[in-house]
Amino acid sequence: MSRNEVKEGRVADFVQRAVATALERDLKDPALRGVTITEARVSADLHMACVFWISQNRKEAKEALERAKGKLRSRIARGCGLRTAPQLEFRYDELQDRAIRIEEKIDQALREDEKMEQESSEKAFAGEENPYR
Repeated sequence: MSRNEVKEGRVADFVQRAVATALERDLKDPALRGVTITEARVSADLHMACVFWISQNRKEAKEALERAKGKLRSRIARGCGLRTAPQLEFRYDELQDRAIRIEEKIDQALREDEKMEQESSEKAFAGEENPYR
């Protein structure tokens, strides 16, 4: 791993912690109460930070995050130790939704397998049990 990649990782971790802490403690917007920060990624030049989040009320949370972007960036600027704080971009984390859909499909397939196994155990062969005697 190069030094730049290590620095990207440290800055991304800091951005994630700073945004999550600010949402939990400092920002009083009720739309941000259920928001969870899942990940942060920083560009190679450290000018852009993409913050992934999840929430039950997606639309309200997205609008509230956009309103709080300036406060969050200034909080990051105070603690990150960089000349300029990265611009923040918020993206809804689709990974959780995909995981739920995959789990539902797996559960459905397992139920269908059990149903087929039960149906096949109730049936017998069409001919004699041992036709070669």
